[in-house]
Amino acid sequence: MSADISEHAGAVHRHDFAVILRWLFIAAVVVALVLVAMDNTDKVRVGYAVGDVQAPIGIVMIAAAAAGIIIGWLVRHRPRNRV
Repeated sequence: MSADISEHAGAVHRHDFAVILRWLFIAAVVVALVLVAMDNTDKVRVGYAVGDVQAPIGIVMIAAAAAGIIIGWLVRHRPRNRV
């Protein structure tokens, strides 16, 4: 019986390690994105269907990353069709 308990405890620790590793990776990506965005302050033209606007490239990069995160989350959490 104690072998079952220690095996389960190992699985829990592996899960905790995976969660911590995931958050560390996310934090590293966010820090890298912010550092690159802060370094790039040149203005770029962003064109839309109805016009265009000038914005710092760092803001454009952060907006594009945020849009990608939102789209990725929506795709991952979309409702499944039940047939």
